[in-house]
Amino acid sequence: MKRRGLESALLLLILGLSACTTFDVKTDHDPTADFTTFRKFTFMGLVDAEKGQTYDNSLMHKRIEAAVARELTGKGLQQVDLSQHPDLLAYYWYSAKDKQRIQSTGPTGGVYGYRGGYGYGWGAGYGGTVSTYEYTEGTLVLDLVEPTKKELVWRATIVGTLQDTPKENIELGNKAIAKAFERYPPHKE
Repeated sequence: MKRRGLESALLLLILGLSACTTFDVKTDHDPTADFTTFRKFTFMGLVDAEKGQTYDNSLMHKRIEAAVARELTGKGLQQVDLSQHPDLLAYYWYSAKDKQRIQSTGPTGGVYGYRGGYGYGWGAGYGGTVSTYEYTEGTLVLDLVEPTKKELVWRATIVGTLQDTPKENIELGNKAIAKAFERYPPHKE
């Protein structure tokens, strides 16, 4: 019986740890855009999409831009200044929100025991546990805009649980941004 309880506890710990290091990446694009014509890009910086929830952190800006630039240059694009007439303008915004997750094990299974004046037998179990987990959820939105038409041609939305240290968050962010650009440029539909 002790072994089964230990196995259950380890399984919950493993699931909890894997949930902490995952992120959800969604991409979307304009199917009419010709991505083969995009050769140069520049950053337009942080967009203040949700006042009061966006962090003004120059270290974070540099890290995001470095990760995005690494992915785009790896795809054959060149980073240029605005004065060099880029084919794409890169915008982004990020936020972090404190959240809570409530997890319940629910009622226990049947219990064998004395049932009042009815003797011994099986009955409903009661109890279970409820656990509350506090965490910080980070969101990063990356937009690539065609400057002449001022139209959005590609967007990545990344949502994940932030870690305890900046080093862990940098690693998580780099992996998430790399995953977002796995499908860039998008295939013709």
